[in-house]
Amino acid sequence: MNREEKVAYEIVRQRIVAHLDRLEAAQKAGQKLPSGDINSLKKWRRFGAAFAWDPSVYQNILAKPDMPDAELISAIRKTEATFMRRWGYINKIPLHHEIASRTGGDLGIRTPVDVWLETKERIFDATGARPGNGQANLNATGAFDELWHLGREGAKGSVFEGTGIITPENFPYLHRAGQKLAEKLGADPAMVQASAAEQAEALIGPIVQQQQRFQETTATPQVQAQRKVFTDLGYSEIVDPAATMEEIVDIQKATKNTPIPSIFARAGSMRFDPKASMQKFLQSVEGQAWFNKEAARRAAQGKPFNPYKLYGGLPFAEQIYETVTRNPLGAGMGVLTAVDPESVKLVRQGQYGQAAIQAGTGAVVGGLVEAVGKRVAPMAMKLVPEAGKMVLKPAVGALGAPLAAGMAGYQALDIITTAATGKTLQETGQAAEQTKEELRQQGMSEYQLRRRARTGR
Repeated sequence: MNREEKVAYEIVRQRIVAHLDRLEAAQKAGQKLPSGDINSLKKWRRFGAAFAWDPSVYQNILAKPDMPDAELISAIRKTEATFMRRWGYINKIPLHHEIASRTGGDLGIRTPVDVWLETKERIFDATGARPGNGQANLNATGAFDELWHLGREGAKGSVFEGTGIITPENFPYLHRAGQKLAEKLGADPAMVQASAAEQAEALIGPIVQQQQRFQETTATPQVQAQRKVFTDLGYSEIVDPAATMEEIVDIQKATKNTPIPSIFARAGSMRFDPKASMQKFLQSVEGQAWFNKEAARRAAQGKPFNPYKLYGGLPFAEQIYETVTRNPLGAGMGVLTAVDPESVKLVRQGQYGQAAIQAGTGAVVGGLVEAVGKRVAPMAMKLVPEAGKMVLKPAVGALGAPLAAGMAGYQALDIITTAATGKTLQETGQAAEQTKEELRQQGMSEYQLRRRARTGR
């Protein structure tokens, strides 16, 4: 934290402390305190603690520390609410901070900045913990079914409602009796004025206990069975604390209109077979279309996505293969979303070789498209407008072997070409390269070869 941030932090800290003192005095005097507006002791206490633990996520507040009270409390609250919503890869799944912001009570917000910064560093050195609303403490790994969070059914209207799952006896809920958060420390004037070493020593025990509880709940068969629904598909980001919020939001968007979230919710029951449900979905027309599109999107990002072996093994893969061979153009609809918009523009202009480069599919494909572009392009153009938004980023670099980022586009062209010519992409491409070399030996210039690719003459 630089000097300017420290000054801004101290302004906000002292404002929050003034509210806490005023509201505590009113409470002791027997005054009835409103619970729904900014004059709520609970609100100032909760969000003040979150601000103290990790002010780095509140840059908007540090940039404007003198904002009105209502704007201040709203800014703190909205930041946390947004993070908790966006880290959830399933709509309305509860998010859990590994270390609760109320750990230590008001200690953080009442301690001057320099001492508190040292306290937090000592805690980190001893435990690795970074409490607050930063990614180190709040990320996708904190997404838990409410059954494992608080031992109750999930939110109404969510996939967690009405699953009928009964939690086993002695389940290690994230929130349960015996949880120590050391909230009384913040009410102890001696502790507020203590050294960073003394504060850290008092807080390390409760923090370690919460870390152990988080790990214990995460390791349960119920939680692991649910998360396996996503990780088996290749979505390893949901169990990676370093995954970005954008990656998690992408997963939520990609799966929200599928049965996958519902399968996740029911997978917490040891009597439910998530693999059978997933196989049924992927074998359906809807499931195949979704898989093709999502496989293309993930391939464009250089990320894994191949559940065939995981959900049903070889027999299932064979069924998919038979479907593709019976209707290759229909199967190609999904993977065509991998073609980059710029490559489509080039194909429309007859620059098939350049289109192949743009799609990242390499020299072999470039030769193929130049040779059979006149036969393939009309079919491709019939399909592309129906394929929806095309997401593959242009591959960078010169012609070369097929690139990993272009494989989804390669698969699309392979399907189209096989349907149009009866030969695979590689077979036709090799033949095209051989033909081009023969024409070069006969004296045809590169200009004439390019013209032939454009015009067919």
